[in-house]
Amino acid sequence: MGWGRSHLQWMRLANPGAAMKRLPEVGFGPAHGYLYLHVSPRAVAKHLEWNIAEILGYPVKLNWQPQTLRPGALKAELSWSSLVGCGSKLASSLKGWHYLTFEVYESAGATGEGSLYMFTPELGLFRGTIGTTGDLLINENQLQSILRENLRTTDLAEEIEKLMGKKWDIALEPFRFARENLELFTDKIPV
Repeated sequence: MGWGRSHLQWMRLANPGAAMKRLPEVGFGPAHGYLYLHVSPRAVAKHLEWNIAEILGYPVKLNWQPQTLRPGALKAELSWSSLVGCGSKLASSLKGWHYLTFEVYESAGATGEGSLYMFTPELGLFRGTIGTTGDLLINENQLQSILRENLRTTDLAEEIEKLMGKKWDIALEPFRFARENLELFTDKIPV
């Protein structure tokens, strides 16, 4: 018996006095994650802080830095804590600012799965499910759908790469590399 309407009916029959509870719109308990704003126009920096604060439920002050890969643009990152599901709310809201390039990661908490959102204006939004070890999870239904729809090996490979977010990884890698190299460089500066 699968999880669905029939399973819920069975649960009611097995425990007729139990009241069915409705889950809140945003999940239970705390979650944490990271927001990497790789590219942002200078003019909207304060507005983005207000937008992020509204979603997270507490004031946010980002440490804006010049984005060396895009002259005139800024970059910032934030380690955040809030309710489960805030990662998707952040990604949904930020993608509306279509000129941003960003990544949002919500960690795999008690639910066992986290989420990764990557956005570029050229590619749009990618969402992936992340396991407790940090791996991207691809479920059986996604693979079966690809196998049904693609008979050629090249099409199959392209579709699997889409599931893995390969185009987004390629587009965002220079920004990640620049951030990591800056961290490595500043770690080696003598004090």
